[in-house]
Amino acid sequence: MIIDASVAVPWLVETPFSETAKRLRSAECAAPDLLLMETTNALLKYHRIGQISLDGILAGAQALKVAVSKFVPDNQLLPSATKIAADNTHKIYDCMYLALALERNQPLATADKRLAAIAKSLSIKTLLIEPIS
Repeated sequence: MIIDASVAVPWLVETPFSETAKRLRSAECAAPDLLLMETTNALLKYHRIGQISLDGILAGAQALKVAVSKFVPDNQLLPSATKIAADNTHKIYDCMYLALALERNQPLATADKRLAAIAKSLSIKTLLIEPIS
C-alpha cells in the first residue's frame, strides 16, 4: 500500500483522522522519499501550536522510517509524476504518490479527496481515510 502524508501525520499526532489512519499502520507501506519532508513540515505546524515538541518531531521522523517498509527515490518517480500532474492540473508533490502507486500496482491510502478522485481516474485502487465521528 502507498501512503501519503495525510495518512502518516495522524500516526504521529492526534488528528480527527488518527483512529482510522492508525489501522493502516500494520500494513506493508511504501512511499516516495518526499513523505519524510512533507510529514516533517506538517509536524512543524503542530509544533508551532504546541501540540508536539521538537524532540517529538525528530522521533516521529525516525518512527516513520521504521513504519514505512520501502522509500522510493523521488527522482525515479519524477517523469511519471510530472505527466500525471500536467494531465490532471494537480500538484507534483501529490502526483509522486500516484506515480508510485502506478509503478508498484498498489493501492493508495489518503485523506485527500481530490487526490483520491485522481487516483480513481487512473484506475488506482484507493482507500480514502475519513475521520471517525
